[in-house]
Amino acid sequence: MKLQPKLWRRLTARFYHLRGMAHRHVGNRQGDVQEHCRAVQDFAQALRLNPQLIQARYDRGVLLWRELADGLQAQSDLDQVIALDPTRSETWFQRAFARQIAGDIDGAIADFQRYVANGEDATWQEISRQQIDNLRALQDDERKSGR
Repeated sequence: MKLQPKLWRRLTARFYHLRGMAHRHVGNRQGDVQEHCRAVQDFAQALRLNPQLIQARYDRGVLLWRELADGLQAQSDLDQVIALDPTRSETWFQRAFARQIAGDIDGAIADFQRYVANGEDATWQEISRQQIDNLRALQDDERKSGR
């Protein structure tokens, strides 16, 4: 049986995505930033092979902000996930943290508010409410101190 090139690309993309998840897992278990970087590379390869592989883009975005503190690149990935599937509410929650790390406090608050309104996980909704309160308090402190 000969696989069609399009199917082969999709299967190969899925392989790289899964391998990236394995690198991420090892990186988390061992605290190894190099494993996280390998995960980013594998996610990128998966996306080169199949740009519509939403889960790989989402997973890379989360890894970038959470494990590598790269809010700007994470936000870019998560923006693309939202463009491809705006009903995926967890993406708004994750992008809020990416925006917070990147210094976009107003954007983070807006994304947390969107998650509170549309999210499906009660715990994440409560975290979002707490983050909104914390970020607003931070903005108030900055205004009072003149920053």
